[in-house]
Amino acid sequence: MIIEMSNLEAAKIHEFFISAMSPLPVTLISTLGATGVFNAAPFSAVAPISWKPPLICVSVGSKNGRKKHTTDNIEYSGDFVINIMSADFLKPLVQAAGNYPGDVSEIERVGLTALPAQKVKSPLIGEAQVSFECRLAQRIELGEGENIRWVYFGEVLIMHLKDDILTSGDIDPLKLGGMGYLGKGPFGKRLFCRTRDVLQS
Repeated sequence: MIIEMSNLEAAKIHEFFISAMSPLPVTLISTLGATGVFNAAPFSAVAPISWKPPLICVSVGSKNGRKKHTTDNIEYSGDFVINIMSADFLKPLVQAAGNYPGDVSEIERVGLTALPAQKVKSPLIGEAQVSFECRLAQRIELGEGENIRWVYFGEVLIMHLKDDILTSGDIDPLKLGGMGYLGKGPFGKRLFCRTRDVLQS
C-alpha cells in the first residue's frame, strides 16, 4: 500500500505517524498559568534533540483552532516541566487530558502532587520518576487554522530522578517502569505499552 499524504485529513496523518513510529514517549507536561493555577497535560510529541545545550522539543496542537492551556502557560511563564511517569500512574495521566476549565488544576483534580521546582516557575509532579525543568529557548509556529501547531524547544536546566530507578548510576529502564504510546487501536481505544522486554546489543 502507498499513501499520499495530501489526500489525508490531519487527524488520519496523526494516527498513522503515531502508530508507525510507536512507541512514542508518554510524558506529563506541567505548567503555570497567568492566574497562578498549575496545569498538567499528557503529550507524546516530545523528543530530545540536542545534548549540549540539552534541548527537548515539544509539539502542541490546537483545540478547535485555539491554543491549549499548555500553550498559553508556556508563553506566559517561559518555562515548563516534562515529567516521566511510571505505568502505575496511567489512569491519572489519561484523566489529565480531560477538558478542564482554565481555573482548575489538573494536577490536583487527578490526585497527583505539585511540588516547587528549583529554577522554573512551573511545578514538578511529585509522583514522576523523572522530571526535566525546562526554560523556553525557542518557539516555532506551524500550519494555520485548525491545523496550527506550536513547537517549543526547552533547555533542560535541572533533571530530577528518583533514586530507586538507578543501577550503578544509570537509569535502569526496568526500574523506570516507563510507558510508550502506541496510538489508537482498531476500535478507537488508546493503546499503551510498558517497558518490560529489553534487548541488549
